[in-house]
Amino acid sequence: MICALALGLPIPASRGAFAQTPRVVTIDECRNLTDTEVRDRIRELAATSLKTELTAIDYMALVNQYWAKADVNARIDREIDAAVDAVRADSSWADRAYSTISQSRATLYATAVAERAYTSQTFRDAINELATGVAKEAGARIEKATSRISNPIIACVQTALQSRYGGAVAQVFAQESQRNLDAAAADQAPAKIDTGDLVATNAGSISGLVLIVTRRVIGKVVQSVGTRIAGMVASRIVSSVAGLAGLALIAKDIYDAGDGVFPIIAERMKSDETKLLIKEEIGKSIQTDIGQQVEVIADETAERIYTVWLDFRQKYNRLLALSEKSPAFAEFLKNRRLDQIGRLGQIVDIVSGTEGGEAAVLARVANGSLNRALLDLSDAALVIAEEQKSIDKALRWTQVAGRELPRVVELGVYRWLPVEGLTTETLQKILAINDRIAVGRIANLSPEARDFILSLPGDQVREFARRLNDRQLAAFADYERNLEPGAAKRLLRAVTDDPSVMRDLTAEGIREGILGSRDQLAALEMMLQEAPSLFGYGRIFKDADLVGSGNVAFRVFWERYWLAVLVGFFVILVVMSWLRRLLFGRPQQIVIREQGKSRTR
Repeated sequence: MICALALGLPIPASRGAFAQTPRVVTIDECRNLTDTEVRDRIRELAATSLKTELTAIDYMALVNQYWAKADVNARIDREIDAAVDAVRADSSWADRAYSTISQSRATLYATAVAERAYTSQTFRDAINELATGVAKEAGARIEKATSRISNPIIACVQTALQSRYGGAVAQVFAQESQRNLDAAAADQAPAKIDTGDLVATNAGSISGLVLIVTRRVIGKVVQSVGTRIAGMVASRIVSSVAGLAGLALIAKDIYDAGDGVFPIIAERMKSDETKLLIKEEIGKSIQTDIGQQVEVIADETAERIYTVWLDFRQKYNRLLALSEKSPAFAEFLKNRRLDQIGRLGQIVDIVSGTEGGEAAVLARVANGSLNRALLDLSDAALVIAEEQKSIDKALRWTQVAGRELPRVVELGVYRWLPVEGLTTETLQKILAINDRIAVGRIANLSPEARDFILSLPGDQVREFARRLNDRQLAAFADYERNLEPGAAKRLLRAVTDDPSVMRDLTAEGIREGILGSRDQLAALEMMLQEAPSLFGYGRIFKDADLVGSGNVAFRVFWERYWLAVLVGFFVILVVMSWLRRLLFGRPQQIVIREQGKSRTR
């Protein structure tokens, strides 16, 4: 079967085609297959194809090819010479001379030489190399043969699909099946049989299975062919020797008679006729043993193709099931193009899973929205639809983003930013940032804050979004939208120079204090100026005067100077304690004695 699978070589009639040409299963017979019949028909087609391959192999051509490559002629001749020398050495001159006129003695010597030559390790090695060469040839061509087998099977199921669901579905099955088979072949290293020990690898593949069978066949050939050949060659030699009995000594002197029938034995064993007999026996052995494995390999091939069919059925199960239930959906499916089937399957799965099952799908067929989704939704839109579990949101994103939708998916904008109320202009500004982290931060802002941030120059937007977190960005936007113009410009200049200044301005309390101050610029300057030393009370008093006059909220002063205020308060307490002692002295103690006891007041 291996050779059958791998090689497309004709078998000459003179060598005999051992298998009858099987009935061809036509593709038309597959047209109305039900799902329960698919597996059996796949197996039938596989067996038919493999048997057809078997009938096309010229085993003799293979044997001749590797007979020459392995130099079997010379190796056998050397082994015959060695066998003749060994048997001759064990015989006497008289016995050898007698063998020329004695059929029984000639038979004994012919059988001994044939058995020694054809059961020797050298002969086994030669046949081993020959058979291994045939196996390697099969391994090199096995995947192409598997493809030749799979194509009619795929065509069979494709025809059945076309008659029931439409041409696009059938074409998708054919394309995906071929991709699956090609991927399976690519995932596995080429199957090999090592010359030394015939170890087959990658047994999980079809070619691996076939090569395991080949290994078994080769083992049988190596073990048994030598014995069979020895018997056949010996019988042929005996018949030829019998016809020459009594004639061997004519024109030979007495010393030549001592060679007996051994020269005749060697000549007959080395003849082209005898070697043709050996080749035919090897070819028959390989063909017979391989032919017995057709059903095993057909089953394995069928299982592989059937797995592809099951994968397709699972992937498009909802489409096929709906088509069988609803004539309207069946008609819709039959009218689809080849490139629409994959997207249609995804859309139907999403609608069915999120909008109320098959009824929702059929409703969209009726109102035309399923066709609109199929026409409008790209692969990027389907990513959004699957993640957000909404076809309508994906359609809205498609409308807003247009050709930029792949970048929306790439940057993950749809995960953070609701599409409702989003304009194309705003989206373009967000995409111009071209930084996934920065885009995420801006997308999380409120619409008002986001609009303000995006109104800034692109470089500033990108820098702020990278260096400020979500809360700081939101606070900055709030300041800029609510501060008086002078204060807003001052803050923008400060954040541009050093975005880290927003760390001290983000808290809700300080923001309310600055925005609630009568003099917002002064309040902002109070927070932006460098922190004073603990003893820099000149500026503290000046800022305290701003608080006292009501221009700046006390909360701003406290946030800025709370440490200095606490230190100053502590110093005041210490000074007041010292002044009290200085002015009033230490408190006096009054001692009262009562009958041996004393008490201090």
